[in-house]
Amino acid sequence: MLEAIRQGFTGWIAFLVIGLIAVTLVISFGNMDQTPIEDDVVITVNGNEITLFEYREEYSNKIAEFQEMLGEEIPDILELTIKESTTEDLILRSLLLDYMSAKGYRVSPEYVAELIRGNEGLQIGGVFDRENYQAILASQGITMEKFESDLRLQLEINQLRRGFIDTSFITPSEFRAFIELQLQKRSGELITINAETFADQVTLDDTQASIYYENNLDRFQTNEEVDVEYLSISLDDVAQSVNYTDDDLRNYYEDNLERFVSNEERKSSHILIAIDEDTTEDEALSLIMDVKNRLETENFGDLAKELSDDPGSAELGGDLGWAEPGLFVPEFDKVLFNLEIGQMSEPVQTQFGFHLIKLDDLKEGQQQEFDEISLELDIEYSRLLAEDKLFEKADRLADLSLQAFNELSSVAAKLDLALNRIDGVTRNGDSIFNQDPELVSNLFSQNSIEASENTPLFELGESILVARVIAHRLPETKDFLSVETQISDYLIDQESLELASSYADTVKQQIEPNGSFKDLAEKLNLEVSTFDLIRGDTGFSSGLVEAIFSSSTPDIEQTKTLSYIEADKVFLIKINGYEAGKLEVFSDEERNSAKLQLSEQIGSRELNAFAEYLRDNAEIYIEPNLYDDLYDL
Repeated sequence: MLEAIRQGFTGWIAFLVIGLIAVTLVISFGNMDQTPIEDDVVITVNGNEITLFEYREEYSNKIAEFQEMLGEEIPDILELTIKESTTEDLILRSLLLDYMSAKGYRVSPEYVAELIRGNEGLQIGGVFDRENYQAILASQGITMEKFESDLRLQLEINQLRRGFIDTSFITPSEFRAFIELQLQKRSGELITINAETFADQVTLDDTQASIYYENNLDRFQTNEEVDVEYLSISLDDVAQSVNYTDDDLRNYYEDNLERFVSNEERKSSHILIAIDEDTTEDEALSLIMDVKNRLETENFGDLAKELSDDPGSAELGGDLGWAEPGLFVPEFDKVLFNLEIGQMSEPVQTQFGFHLIKLDDLKEGQQQEFDEISLELDIEYSRLLAEDKLFEKADRLADLSLQAFNELSSVAAKLDLALNRIDGVTRNGDSIFNQDPELVSNLFSQNSIEASENTPLFELGESILVARVIAHRLPETKDFLSVETQISDYLIDQESLELASSYADTVKQQIEPNGSFKDLAEKLNLEVSTFDLIRGDTGFSSGLVEAIFSSSTPDIEQTKTLSYIEADKVFLIKINGYEAGKLEVFSDEERNSAKLQLSEQIGSRELNAFAEYLRDNAEIYIEPNLYDDLYDL
């Protein structure tokens, strides 16, 4: 939508605005070499340039990921780590894309389109709906072109990753060792020492907080901020003025009948001969051919019960029930949807082994009746009408805001819109503007800050807005008095944790080699608990689980006590017993699935190692001041 509006900026209005921009550039040219701008190249990888805008966009995505894990407040200590991680990701992505381009990795637009059309989340009534697709992407602030380009790149990277996975080889003994280790069960006792119980033993002198403040001024900086006023029009606002009749809705349905057809469904059965540590590929193929020959005189369901390695369907005579296209793995799916009713396939190889597939029944795609999908039609049609009106209003908003250049009051008056304002917008905050990295970059650009230019139109979810900066504040060091309590609390927490850790060492010395944690904990009035878990259990934090599984078998047998510190707690761990994972408890299908997962892990590690090899042999330049305040991200 917005692309069409932008393309409409022609004629005398555009000419006048370009002239004004040119004047602005002349006026502010003296400062341009002092402040980084979005087109500045900050990283080069074998001659490929990565701009500040691309870097900031990736950094914003990283921040969002960390906020999802840690909450809105990300510790200052992680800031440099996140910036460096952003740099490495951009470098490795550039190297992999270069390699794939040189080696001819390609994903056709047709395949990308097929994946998108098959996504149930983009369908209405089981049928792909382009308007719904556009609306969903718009709600995430993503254009179709950007989404499809990113999807194509990801699929190409998956091609390369798939190559590593498919060539990784796992011996039966390696697989058994993997299962025994990954599914090992450990039981034992856990003493928890809370650091907060030592807080009353901590006394700070009068200078500790101020000294910490002076030595860490970079941690007490305010964010660069802008105050922004803006105009917006939303799809919901426009929808309130949309009117239509039942006849209009029915006519829309009649005009689009071909879109409202359900998917074909097929009912099938299969017999699986698995490829596993006991059966090689050649042996499995020979066995499935024997089954095929027996089916000339014997019943499919009876042989499925007797011979199939798929426990889920074998007891049902191989019955897999009804399925739409895409439910099964591609090799299986392709054959199934080319069979005639009652026809049996030739042996089909998948990641699970060899299958014989029989088509039992077929339901053709059915025309969906108006009453059946009337609610979905109502939503779709009202959206369609509202989007048309929204486009008209957005076109008018774009025209007027471009003419106004660096004020929005006159635009608000002409369109009868409320002029809104948000103060204190930062680059990585949670304002509505932070939904779009490009908009944030625009607001913090030199033209916005120095000339208060109106931004282009931006689409955020189901709203369209234009904004301008009305005030700008550079980062400043916070006054000591405003952060003194925060610093004191932090120093008390740190010293409390040190005291708890020292106390934990004292407790360890009192633990008898074969003594019980429970008796000692009761004597010392400490919190004690028991555990019985495998890797992946969620009853404890992932860090604590890893600590429990970090000790070797000799250490366990010597009943060594482990220490682990997490947040404001110190843990003492004693492992009383362990039990290796048992391969025998898994069905063949579960074993095959686990092998596939292990292959993917190995393949991913090999891909990462290959990417590091490319990096070690690449010519890379990183702007020396990229992580400095000058490049405030």
